[in-house]
Amino acid sequence: MKRGSKVALVSIIIVAIGAFAYIQYVSATHLHVSILESKVVEKNKDGTLYDMQLEFKNPSLLVLNIGKTDFVISVDGENLGTGVLQPSEIPAMGKTVSQTPFVADNTVLHKYDASDNIPNVKLTGTSKYDLLFISVNIPFTYYPTQEEARGFIHGT
Repeated sequence: MKRGSKVALVSIIIVAIGAFAYIQYVSATHLHVSILESKVVEKNKDGTLYDMQLEFKNPSLLVLNIGKTDFVISVDGENLGTGVLQPSEIPAMGKTVSQTPFVADNTVLHKYDASDNIPNVKLTGTSKYDLLFISVNIPFTYYPTQEEARGFIHGT
């Protein structure tokens, strides 16, 4: 093979790998997060302990190794509490369920206990991904449905 052909072949391979990596990165940034379940484990004067299950769906063709994930749940713009998910792996085009404790601030939670109006609940966080040879921090936001928010706030 001539030198010009080798350079062209290497260039095509590099461009193809770069395009594939970029597409997978964009897919990883569109990771879907949802609250599958939240059960009240214990209530005391300071906080309410929940046992939560969060589902992560991976739309990319790469296995995603998620590092430690910090998240915040807010209600109508007020910080209800924070949580941490331990590292896990999401299969390509698959999903995984992570279980974690979450302590809610009762002063915020009690504002909505007796109310029939369901507040705006938002789950935000940042996941650290190890993709091939690089590490990427990707933020996510999830807005539970009215039914999910009702069950979370009222502890059902």
